[in-house]
Amino acid sequence: MEIRLYKNHTIRNVWRRALAVAVCFCLLPAAEALHRIDPDQCEPLPDNSSFHHAAMARFSTQSGSAELWADSQRLQALIDALDSLAADGLEPADYHTDALKHALAHFKTWGQLGKCDIRLANDAYLRALTDLRFGKTHKREEHAIWYAATLSRGEDPGGVVTLALNGLDNLAQALTDARPDLPRYRYLRRGFVQAQADFPQTWAQVPNGPTLEKGDRGDRVALLRERLAAEGYLTSPPAVRGQLGAPFDDDLELAVERFQRRHSLTVDGKVGARTIDELNISPQQRLEQIRANLERLRWLARDMERTLLLVDIAAARIHYYEDGDLIWSGRAQVGKPRRATPELKSVITHVTVNPHWNMPRSIFLRDALPSILRDPLYLSKRGIRVYDREGNELTQTEADWSNPHGLRLRQDPGPGNALGQVALRFSNPFAVYLHDTPAASLFESQNRFYSSGCVRVEDAMTLTRMLFRHASPDFKQHFETVRTSGESQNIHLPRGVYILMAYWTAEADASGQITYRPDVYGSDGQLLALLE
Repeated sequence: MEIRLYKNHTIRNVWRRALAVAVCFCLLPAAEALHRIDPDQCEPLPDNSSFHHAAMARFSTQSGSAELWADSQRLQALIDALDSLAADGLEPADYHTDALKHALAHFKTWGQLGKCDIRLANDAYLRALTDLRFGKTHKREEHAIWYAATLSRGEDPGGVVTLALNGLDNLAQALTDARPDLPRYRYLRRGFVQAQADFPQTWAQVPNGPTLEKGDRGDRVALLRERLAAEGYLTSPPAVRGQLGAPFDDDLELAVERFQRRHSLTVDGKVGARTIDELNISPQQRLEQIRANLERLRWLARDMERTLLLVDIAAARIHYYEDGDLIWSGRAQVGKPRRATPELKSVITHVTVNPHWNMPRSIFLRDALPSILRDPLYLSKRGIRVYDREGNELTQTEADWSNPHGLRLRQDPGPGNALGQVALRFSNPFAVYLHDTPAASLFESQNRFYSSGCVRVEDAMTLTRMLFRHASPDFKQHFETVRTSGESQNIHLPRGVYILMAYWTAEADASGQITYRPDVYGSDGQLLALLE
């Protein structure tokens, strides 16, 4: 009798549990029910690119993902790893974290994971690895870097799948391995985390007005103190900071100089219009600027060859690395906003010593033509020759300037040549190159956006000799002989050198301290829109 009662009780419990499950299942929204059981009803994934589709198919086959995520600890580890993407400037919610947390709760309650949940987990994991390795927006043409035909990006979905499979026992480490192995990236990520922790929600805005400098007093000086203190540039006690009558003193001047140095401004300790503009950028805007540049560095990480000529467009500087060591650095002049220097990767193959300058048509029509029409000696004073369509040389008076589209201008080599003594050549469709310039005084400017797209190099001859430094003595002597002869000649490098011309507006040192550059080309906002 006792056994019979026990059995009846057991049977009743089983039926009660089954009924409870059925009732709860029926109470689920219809869409969720389908989401749990019918893979054909899964919502479309946000990225249907062939790369991602291939990676998903391979991973699903090779990992046995139906069993893979039927482990609450591993699914929790995936969610935790995805949450860490916030430190990379990526939004964890873009990787299904809300849905996966819901799936985890469902799994813990019912011991079952739906096929759509498994698909979302696969997608989130592979998408996170891919975005860290290549950049979330790397395939968007709006921000594509041009690559020479001989250079391959090697974006193989098999590599992402291998990384994913190898990281299954430690998902956090898998994401770490996917992040760029690049000091610039690590440092900026560190700076981003520090900024997220340290930045206040808001900081004081300094009203526009006359330039502020040492000795000034008033409300604007008090707000300047408050603003600089909010970001740690000024360490005066709060009681002093809040005094409206406190003057613009030595400590405040030093704080302004520190701010100017970190924001690529002229360091003079005076607060003019440009410094005020930078001061009044909000904490959230600064965080967004850092996010944009973390994305840029994810694009660029695999392009940073150990031997590389790197043109930092936004800073208007050039760095030459050899086997990972920085061996030369100098200032540059880059393109004006309306004639921006393009982003590209190519190979420097040769240099032109004592180059002619074939004036680009845009410069001819926009800049030179009005001066030619005003000054009959404009061309002769500058050593510029004019040719017709057939290549016949014309005098300035013979040329038909009312129909300039059939004319071509070329400047002879010499001290006044726009390209100076040397031009570094590399394949690209933009007709840009690096070159010397007689306009040396412009290198003293803080923001050197003066050219029509090409890159003017300060002390270009020294840089050129660095590119030849492993050549034979005879080769070097030949170069010097041509240089002193005044004749124009192409000389090929003993071996090609990678050149990367790239644009970024924030970078950090090893401590995470960030230096900002003005976004002269207005690129940050466009990139942030793509990230969203």
